[in-house]
Amino acid sequence: MKILIIGAGPTGLSAALELAHHGTIPDLVERRTEPSQLSRAVGIMPITLARLAPYGVSEAILNEAMSIKKVSLNRGAKNLMHLDFEKTAPGQDIMHGLPQNRTEELLHDSLVKYGGKVQYGCAVTDIETDETSATVTFCDGRQARYDWVIAADGIGSVARQKLGIAYPGFDLPGKWSIADVDLGGDYDPDRFAAWIQGHKSGAFSFVIPIEQNRARIASSTPDALAALPVDLDIKTVRRTGTFEISVRQAETYKQGRVLLAGDAAHCHSPVGGRGMNLGIGDGIAAARAILDGTTDTYSAQRHEIGADVMRKSEMGRKIVSSNNPLTKALTWCVLKAVHHVPPLQRVFLKALTRF
Repeated sequence: MKILIIGAGPTGLSAALELAHHGTIPDLVERRTEPSQLSRAVGIMPITLARLAPYGVSEAILNEAMSIKKVSLNRGAKNLMHLDFEKTAPGQDIMHGLPQNRTEELLHDSLVKYGGKVQYGCAVTDIETDETSATVTFCDGRQARYDWVIAADGIGSVARQKLGIAYPGFDLPGKWSIADVDLGGDYDPDRFAAWIQGHKSGAFSFVIPIEQNRARIASSTPDALAALPVDLDIKTVRRTGTFEISVRQAETYKQGRVLLAGDAAHCHSPVGGRGMNLGIGDGIAAARAILDGTTDTYSAQRHEIGADVMRKSEMGRKIVSSNNPLTKALTWCVLKAVHHVPPLQRVFLKALTRF
């Protein structure tokens, strides 16, 4: 069986790993000329570690990822909730922080051990499909026919656009921002901290550790560093950037012999840290569907899961960015209850790390 995967991000690499793990080495192409050096998505959920465990990737991730053992939610200078999961929920699965480029490197290293490789600088320019195969045109004019194609080529997916698959949704107003920084002082590398429901149009910010003395700062404003309501001992600013958020989902994840996965199929805000994890789940599910002959159910199943994650992400975004007095009061009550009641803390952790 001849299979092509378009895109060598976490989604495409995970799909390739699942295929290679079962003895099928796919063609894996990437339009970039080299691996990405950007940290991008940084949160890795327990379900993702479980999915990557058969390939030996989870152990490698855990060897260097930061364990998010504490969560602190604040409104301005006022702490609404602080949890230490080692004390209140020992043994429960937690989230980990690692720059996306390192996650990709670890996925790639495992793929190489199976005999797979990435063809960098190889962009797809066109694709056609029927019920028996897909014909792909590459940037050098070469054409090739495949039994199956997994399109994991991002929000601007060429495959999705060439196949005419609708990508309905909406764009959020304004710009968001990130900053990757090296920190000193009394920075706690085990703690995720967020400042929600800010006084300026409900702005929010968060800080998540991604290395021992390195953190990702993100904000729903154009300047993550300026928006942070606390002083951090920033030694080095590695990178800053702004971006816009779209909330969209492809109408179908399957057309002919092409399956969409990851951002090619859906996109949403980073609230909840589900995006990369959802994409990895898509990639593995798409590969399994091809191997098991269950591609007819792939689209409906993953579309439902994607819609649920997007719905929860939007709900969370609206809560943490709300400037409504009633919503603020209810949030305060809920978080204070969680802060003081250990059983609720365990429920909160499960809700935080599952989807």
